[in-house]
Amino acid sequence: MKVLVVDDVGYTCHFHTRLIEQFGYSVCSATSGFEALKMLKSDNDINIVITDLMMRGMDGVDLFMEAQHLERFTDEGPLDPPQFILMTALRMEKNSQDKDVMRLKLADELGISKIMFKPLDQDELKQSLHEMAMGVPQISSSDQAIDLYTPSQSVKNVVQGIINSRNTGAAEQFMECLNEEVSSLKGFLSSLQTVET
Repeated sequence: MKVLVVDDVGYTCHFHTRLIEQFGYSVCSATSGFEALKMLKSDNDINIVITDLMMRGMDGVDLFMEAQHLERFTDEGPLDPPQFILMTALRMEKNSQDKDVMRLKLADELGISKIMFKPLDQDELKQSLHEMAMGVPQISSSDQAIDLYTPSQSVKNVVQGIINSRNTGAAEQFMECLNEEVSSLKGFLSSLQTVET
């Protein structure tokens, strides 16, 4: 798995590249959206893109939209589009008509994996990358690619919604559902161990 950092400000790009390397990830960088797109076309190991919102030529939202239409393949078949973290110093003001704020709102509506505000919280970035990496399937010739990231994010959103609503009935029902699924997975793993022994 590889992370691509995209920022047209050289020292910012360099800083975030070195930071993510310290987290233990393989990292490459690009100083424009166009350069990043070329790299995504040629490097199938890139699974996560961290891009600035405001860049000359192709901004972070344009890069995200272009990346959704790339055809990337491995020997095992087609690859999903990379996950995106969008970096910005802007804040989403409800009634702002500023074109850059409108781009930020569009990014949120398009479903970019995560929007992070500068200066980036390093612990939050590390945790976000970890969660995204957990969703990147480790593919071998006998494994089928499975998207773990999307459903795990959905579960997190449901849990947060239940907590925010303080709905104890929903919490109990959801826990019961999760326990049933955990039991199913435990049974599956147990059956595999029985076959191996």
